[in-house]
This record gives sequence, structure tokens and C-alpha cells, in this order.
Amino acid sequence: MGLFNVHTVSNAYRSDYFQYLSEQWATDDNEFTGMWNRDVTGSATITRVNTDTDMPKVSLTVPASGTARLRSLYTFRATPSKFSNTTNTTMVRGVFVEFEAKFTNVANINNTSFFMGLSSATAGLRTTADIVGFGLVGDAIQTVTDSSGTETVNAPSSITLTNRNLYKMAITPGQIEFWINGNIVATHTTNLPDILPFLMFYSASEAGGSSVLDVGYCHVFYRGFDDQRAF
Repeated sequence: MGLFNVHTVSNAYRSDYFQYLSEQWATDDNEFTGMWNRDVTGSATITRVNTDTDMPKVSLTVPASGTARLRSLYTFRATPSKFSNTTNTTMVRGVFVEFEAKFTNVANINNTSFFMGLSSATAGLRTTADIVGFGLVGDAIQTVTDSSGTETVNAPSSITLTNRNLYKMAITPGQIEFWINGNIVATHTTNLPDILPFLMFYSASEAGGSSVLDVGYCHVFYRGFDDQRAF
């Protein structure tokens, strides 16, 4: 089930005792755990999918002109200006967010508002200030950091959105790396917000037709000041 756990395997790194979030979506009754808030308009649905032999997941199915938002109830610390490898401004050295996602009918998704990532607003969109995550531009993936309404963006190439892809954000001192399928696709060093955000997936379909966003396993974890490993 999805909840905050404390990793207790003893080793040389004190930070392995930090709390982290591992979300597997469902209880034994195949219902959502208490981790998530769901919000839809029209006849959109956010439902568990248990027929995927690869990984249990949730599906945001959005009809034409509908919207769906899946948002964590918990907030996390994403403060790249405070994280440090050398000074004791914080005992947290970085926060890392990983999740799987797969798209269906990408052309029907409203690129202006679609967003998956970290937002300090409970009703965050791609156009909301103070976000870190992934959007869409020209029906292709886009990385974005926004601080007080000023953005840094990047458009990685060769990402097949209809495949299941692994997305990752590594928020460390003075920078945010964006990874897809184990490869760094962008590194942002400007317009980095210091926020206490929610993890959020928001999708809106255009008037022309429906779309689907499947989201798989989600993992949010911290690394501590004493942990000198590469990330």
C-alpha cells in the first residue's frame, strides 16, 4: 500500500533513514490508498487498472472537453537554493521524484494546461507559477521549471509518449535534472523555485476527442547531508 515508510536497512549512509513515499495505488480490496486526491469534470474518470502484467497503475480517462487531476495529499520539500553538499543549511541534500507514464491519443490532450510533476498549488496547471515537471508542447514532452512566473523550458527529442516511459526529477543544490528512461534529457539551473509542492498529474482533453494518461509506480525520496554518493 502507499504510505510514508522509514527505510531501516542498516548501512553506512545516515540518509537511508529518511522517510520516503512509495505508492502502489491499491489496498487488498483494489481501492486507492489514502495518498491521493481525485478531481474530475464532465464524465472523466480516474480508476485503478489491475490488468497490466507489467505494473499496477491508475488511468486518467478524459473525454472531449473534460479534465482530470490526481494530486498527492502530502507535500514535499523541493528547495534547490537551500540544498547543499557542503554547508548545513539543511540536513536534506536533495529530493528525487520518479514515476511511470504512458499516453493514448496524445493529439487530443490540451498542451496548454497538461502537467505532471510538482506544484505548490492544489489546482496546479502547466500555466501555474512555481512548478517543476513535465508538460507538452506540439504533442511532445517538455521539461519546465517556473519561479514566480518566469520559466526555463526544454524539449527533449525521440520520446515515444505512447510507450511506458520512466520519468525522473532530481532536485539537488542549484539545479534540477530531468531524466527519461535512465537518461538525462535536460538540466535546469535557472528559474528554480523553492517550494513545498504536491505531486500532481493533470490532463485535459480538447473538444475533438478523448485521451488517456496511465500512471504507474510513483517514488519520492530524499537524500541526506552526509550522503556523498552520486545520484
